[in-house]
Amino acid sequence: MSITHLALSRSRLVLFLALAILLGGIKSFIGFPSQEEPDVTIRDALVSVALPGLPTDRVEALLARPLEDKLRELPELKTLATTLRPGQAIVQITARDEVADLPALWQRVRNKVAEVAPGLPEGTQGPQVDDDFGQVAVASIALTAPGFSLSELHEQAERLRRALYRLPGVQRIALYGLQQNQVALDFDPLILARLGLPPAEILRQLHNQNGLSSAGTLLRGPQSLSLSLSGEVRDPQTLHDLPVRLPDGTTLPLGALAKIGIQAQDPPQSTAFYRGQRALVLGISMNPGLNVEDFGKTLDSALSTQGERLPTGFSLHRVTFQADVVHHAMQRMQHVLMETMVIVMGVVMLFLGWRIGLIVGTIVPLTVLASLILMRALGIELQTVSIAALILALGLLVDNGIVIAEDIERRLRAGEPRRQACEAAGRTLAVPLLTSSLVIILAFSPFFLGQTSTNEYLRSLAVVLALTLLGSWALSLTVTPLLCLRLVRTPGHESSSAPSASTLHRGYARLLAVALRNRALYILTMLVLLGAASLKLLSLPYDFLPPSDRNQFQLPIQLEPGTHAQRSMQRMQALSDWLGKDPDISESIGYVAEGGPRIVLGLNPPLPGPEVAYFTITTRPGADLQQVMDRVRDHLLSEYPDVRAQPKRFSLGSTESGLAVYRISGPDDATLRQLGERMANLLAALPGTLDIQNDWGPRVLRYQVNIDQDRARRAGVDTQDIAQALRLANQGVSVTPLRDGQYSLEITARARPASAVQLADTPVYPSAGGAALPLSAVASLSLASEASVRVRRNQERAITVSGRNPGMTADSLMQALEPRLAELMLPSGYHLEMGGEIEDSAAANDALLRYLPLAVFAMLLLFVWQFDSWRKVLIIVASIPFILIGVALALWLSGYPFGFMATFGLLSLAGIIVNNAVLLLERIEVEAAAGQPLRQAIMQAALDRLRPIIMTKLTCILGLIPLMLFGGALWTGMAISMIGGLALGTLVTLGFIPVLYSLLYGADDDRHTTAPPG
Repeated sequence: MSITHLALSRSRLVLFLALAILLGGIKSFIGFPSQEEPDVTIRDALVSVALPGLPTDRVEALLARPLEDKLRELPELKTLATTLRPGQAIVQITARDEVADLPALWQRVRNKVAEVAPGLPEGTQGPQVDDDFGQVAVASIALTAPGFSLSELHEQAERLRRALYRLPGVQRIALYGLQQNQVALDFDPLILARLGLPPAEILRQLHNQNGLSSAGTLLRGPQSLSLSLSGEVRDPQTLHDLPVRLPDGTTLPLGALAKIGIQAQDPPQSTAFYRGQRALVLGISMNPGLNVEDFGKTLDSALSTQGERLPTGFSLHRVTFQADVVHHAMQRMQHVLMETMVIVMGVVMLFLGWRIGLIVGTIVPLTVLASLILMRALGIELQTVSIAALILALGLLVDNGIVIAEDIERRLRAGEPRRQACEAAGRTLAVPLLTSSLVIILAFSPFFLGQTSTNEYLRSLAVVLALTLLGSWALSLTVTPLLCLRLVRTPGHESSSAPSASTLHRGYARLLAVALRNRALYILTMLVLLGAASLKLLSLPYDFLPPSDRNQFQLPIQLEPGTHAQRSMQRMQALSDWLGKDPDISESIGYVAEGGPRIVLGLNPPLPGPEVAYFTITTRPGADLQQVMDRVRDHLLSEYPDVRAQPKRFSLGSTESGLAVYRISGPDDATLRQLGERMANLLAALPGTLDIQNDWGPRVLRYQVNIDQDRARRAGVDTQDIAQALRLANQGVSVTPLRDGQYSLEITARARPASAVQLADTPVYPSAGGAALPLSAVASLSLASEASVRVRRNQERAITVSGRNPGMTADSLMQALEPRLAELMLPSGYHLEMGGEIEDSAAANDALLRYLPLAVFAMLLLFVWQFDSWRKVLIIVASIPFILIGVALALWLSGYPFGFMATFGLLSLAGIIVNNAVLLLERIEVEAAAGQPLRQAIMQAALDRLRPIIMTKLTCILGLIPLMLFGGALWTGMAISMIGGLALGTLVTLGFIPVLYSLLYGADDDRHTTAPPG
C-alpha cells in the first residue's frame, strides 16, 4: 500500500493536515525569530596580565611564557596568540572546533591561570580571563553632552543602563569609552622635605585608616553582636580633613599637605568620540532566539522615552542598530522569495496550463510554511542563510510536484482511469523521487557535519534544504495526487502543453538519434569539453567568502607607539569631527585605546592598547561606499601620515575577505623584523597592492635606570623606594579606593614639583626617613630600545604581514607572489605559513573532504538499492563531472571568481543532475519492461522525460535569477554557477545519459527487448 493510496483514501485527513500547515505556518511566521546572520560560536577568550614598567622582553619571559606553558596543557586549545607590549601581555586563546562545552573549557582555563598567578612577579595585575569576547551587540548607542564633565556623562549613562536592563530580552549592556575618575593627591615635594615627611609614610597612614578591617564579634549573653569600625574615607572632605602624623608627633590635615581634587584618569584607559564629541557608548546584546526587529522596536521606544528624561544638553544617538539592517535584509530577501515564487508558478503554468499549474503550485507555499514550523521547532532563525535556503529550495521542491502532475496527466492522456492514474503515478515515482531528494540532501551533508566556523555559518542552509525537500516529497505524494483527482479535467478540454512542445520533441528526437548513431564521437566530444572546463576552473581566481554589501565600513588605526594619550585623543577627536562633516557619512563612532563592541559576526575588534584606535562608519543610502573609503584613505595619508590606517568593508562569516596574510615564525626578534620587511616589499612590488602592514610595532625608546646598589644602600634607599619615587613624580601611585556608596574612585598620589625638573633630579625618599636625595645620587640613566608590540603564536615569535589588492582575490594575490617567495631566504629554524581567509578556506575544505566520502558512499548505497545494477550506478556517477562545463562557462562569462559558495553550488548541482538521471533511468526501465526494443525504449523514455526535465530545470534556473541579482554578495557566485551548471547539465542529462546507456547495454542490437540485468 503506497502513501498516495492512503492519502486518496483519507482525503479529509490530508486536507485537514494541509489546512493545519497553512494556518500553523502563518502563525509561526508572525514574530518568527530573526537576525542578520546565523549564530556562530566565537571560540576565543582573552587572558590578560600586566606589570606596569616591565620591558617587553621581560614581559615575554616572566609573564607570557609561564601563561602559555600552563595553557598548553589543555588539549582543547587550538591556538595561543599572544600580544606583548611594555608592561602588558594579552593571550588570545582559540578552542578547537570539536569542543562543544565552551563554558566548561573556560573554567578550566581559569583554573590553569590561577595555578600560574602565585609564580608571577610581585605587583602583577591579573591574570584575568575574558570569555565574553565574542558577544555581538545588536545596538550601539552613543550618549553625548557637550560642556558637561565626564562624571556627569557617566552618571547619566549608568542611569540609562539600569533602565534598559529592565527591558525583556536584554542580555548584556557594556559601556565603552569610559574614562574613570580618580581622586588626585598632589603633594609639593618642597613642603614634604621641609617637614621631613616621606610620601611613603603618608600613603601608609592613609591606607591603614581607609582599609576595611574586621573587628570580629562580641558575645553578650545569648546574643552575638558584630563590631564595625569608623574611619573609612567616603568623600573628598573627609579625605581633606584626614590627620597625618608628622615626624615630631604633631598632626596636620592631609589637605594642608596636598591639593585634593577629582580628575579623569591620566592617561585615560579608553575614549569614544561621536562626530567629534566625547561620548559614552552602550553596547547592547540581545538574548538568543528573539526576533531582532521586535526587540529593536521595543529598544527604540525605550530609548525615545529615556532620551526625553535626560537633562538638557544630553543627547542619545543610534550609532549601529542591527534591527534596521535586519529589516532591510529581510525585506530584500522576502522580495527575492516572492519573486522566485512568482517565477516558479509562472513557468509551471506555462508548461502545464493554469489548472495543473495551480495544483503543482500549492505545494510551494505549503512546503515553505511547513518548513517554517519545523525551523521554529529546531530553533533556526530567519537570517540571510536560512532565507537563501528557502529561495534555493523553491526551484528544487517544485520538481517533485511537476514530475507527479506531469505523469498523472500523461497517464490520463493514455486513457487510464483518474484514480488509477493518480495512485500509479505516486506508487511508481515515490522511490525515485525520494532517492533524488535524499541525494541532494546527502550532497549538502558535509556542510552540516563539518565543525569549522564556516560550516557552522552555513549549517542552516543544509538543514532547511533537507526540511523543504522532504516536505515537498511528502506533499507531492499526498496533496498533489488528491488535487489532481478532484480538479484535473480529462484530456482535450484544456491545452496542457506549450504550443511548441511537438516541435521541441521532434527536434530533440532527431538530435538524440544522431548522438546514438555516433556514440564514440559524442562521448569523446563531451570528454574534451570536460577537460577544457576543468582547466578553465583551475585558472579562475578563488575567493573564499565575499565582503559584506552593507553600507558600513570599519577603520582600524595604529597610532604611533609612545605618543602621549592626550595627543592621541586630540588627533582622533579631530578625525571624528572631519568624518562627521562628510556629506556621505550618516554615522561614525570612534574608539581610542580599545575596539568597542563586536557589532557583526565578521568583526574582530582590535585588542586594547594605548596605540589602538577604531572607527565604525555608516554611509548614507545611495552613497558609493568605495568612493567614501577612498576619500577617507586619502585624508588619512595627507593629514595623518604617521599612523597606519586601513579602511575596509565588513566581511561575511568570521574571516576578513580579500586579505592576503603571511605569517613568519622563528626565534630572533631582529631576524623576524627583517623577514617581515622583505615580505612587505614583495607585496609592495605588486602593482595596486594596498594596506600593507605587519602586526609588530616599531621599536621605541625607554629610559633604563641603572641603580648603583652600593651607593643606594649607603643612602638608605632601595629599588622599591626609587620605583615609588619615579611613579610619584609621573603618573602617580594608587593608594586606596574612596567608596562613596555608588562608585569607587581610586585615590592616586603624586609628588610633582612646582616646576619641571630633569628625570635625574627626581627626589628619592629613604623608606626609613630622612632628607630626600636626587635620583642621580644613586642611579645613572641611559636610553635603550624595546619592542612596542611583539606577537607570539603557539609559543613562538611570529610576525604577520598582510595586504590586499582591489583587483585580486586573496588567493590570486598569493599565487602572483608565490614565485618570488624564495627571495625571503628563510634561515634554518624559521618557517612561513598562510593565514587569514586562505587558512580558514583550507580548514573548511578539509572539513568538507573529511565527510564527502561518507556522503558519496551513502549516495552509492541508495543507487545500488534502487537499481540493483552496477552499470546504472556507473551511468549516474559518470554524468556528475559534466556539470563543470556549464559552471566554468558561466563563471568565465560573468567574470565572477570560483569561491567557496560556488563549491556549495557544485554539490547542489550534483544532486540535481542525479535527480534527472534517476528519473530518466527509471523511465527507460519502464519502457523496456513494456517490451520495446532497447534503442526505442531509450528514445521513448528520453522523449517522455523531456518536458518534465526541461520544465523543472528551467523553473530552477529562472528561480535562481532573483537570488543572483538581489540576494546579496554571498549568493551571487553560487547562483551563477548553478545557473550555468543547470543549463548545460540538462543537456548532459538528455544527451550523455541515453548515449552512455546505449553504449553500456548494447542498444545497437535491437534483439534486446529489455535491458540486461546489472
